[in-house]
Amino acid sequence: MRIAADYLKNNKKYVINLLAGLIEIPTINPPGENYEEMVSFLERECRLLGLTTRKYVTPDRVLDKFGINAGSRRISLVADLDIGAEKVLHINSHYDVVPATDKWDTDPFKAVVKAGRIYGRGSEDMKGNIASVLFALKALKDSRIIPKINIQLSFTPDEEIGGRTGLGYLVDEGLVRADYAMSEGYSGDYISIGNKGVLWADIEVIGRSAHGSTPHKGVNSFERMNLLVNELVKLKNRISKRKTRYSMRDAASRSATFVMGGMTQGGIKANVVPGVTRFSIDRRLIPEENINKAKEEIAVIIKKFNRRYKDSKVRIRFSSQEKPAISRKDTAFFKIVSDSVEKVAGKRANFSVMPGATDMRYFMWKGIPALGYSASGGEKWHSDNEFVSIDSLVDTSTVFALIMSQLS
Repeated sequence: MRIAADYLKNNKKYVINLLAGLIEIPTINPPGENYEEMVSFLERECRLLGLTTRKYVTPDRVLDKFGINAGSRRISLVADLDIGAEKVLHINSHYDVVPATDKWDTDPFKAVVKAGRIYGRGSEDMKGNIASVLFALKALKDSRIIPKINIQLSFTPDEEIGGRTGLGYLVDEGLVRADYAMSEGYSGDYISIGNKGVLWADIEVIGRSAHGSTPHKGVNSFERMNLLVNELVKLKNRISKRKTRYSMRDAASRSATFVMGGMTQGGIKANVVPGVTRFSIDRRLIPEENINKAKEEIAVIIKKFNRRYKDSKVRIRFSSQEKPAISRKDTAFFKIVSDSVEKVAGKRANFSVMPGATDMRYFMWKGIPALGYSASGGEKWHSDNEFVSIDSLVDTSTVFALIMSQLS
């Protein structure tokens, strides 16, 4: 593998140009733009590397189920390097990116190379990984190193809105193969082995509107909301004491979390008693927790609140729920990935659970050993002036090349 590692260090221009091309196709989601152009670009690159390709379009019945009715067709690309081995290493990448604000110093959809970095929306999350994986395959091909395992790549949409209509669809329909799987995750000397669960709720507090000069004729939903929030804060404090036994990269992330007010809405005018106020809850579950129990904890508080205040009404709607995901342990796979990371990072590799979810959960839920590793720009995902380090692109490509060549 010394040949491939030297190749990667000496051919940085390939990965820089490839990532620039990816950034400059603005696959903004929502609503999901330029997906067809991106898949055509990726299919061309894969075929140049000798991979066979096929495309899948997520059907309307699936899009309707998840409320997607705008943007491009949801197209996924699957590319195979079949060497006739018994097993498959599947590497997934999502190609959609979050929107950019107007606070960028440069055009977010024009790649800017400066001081060892590549700036652009998606450079770190996660088009940098797409470039790294393809660069790793090119290094093996040009160095005439044949992997010991079949390689299957997938490039999927909609991770930024949950992934159900991207990789989730492919996995549910059995359109991809994986004995082992990898995708985005931590970087440097950290490898992700799973993620917390996610529970989103929309809370609606219904009072009674009235003129601001006669508030006694109404029921102020904003004030009732504040009383409810005080009760929910007590739950939040109990939840925050729950800590996972799994390794997390920082101590604070070991706790379950409960965030209120990410979205708030209410009132129509300063001189009107607000009749309806709404707010959101973002609940992150540690792997030891259960989704149904987490829902019940919130619902019980609301039931008690409604019994206490009969002149108002609180309604709850759970808009999203994702159980925690932890990779099934596979000793050989874990060792090859950790050894590869250690060789490149120069430090002992650490397996850790991520606070946020990635598409790897779809493989984990199927019991497939799945790990996450990414090229990094400081892990400021979704931020203004997003960037990825060129050195990190090369290092990540080296890690993937080592894994591809050694896993069997």
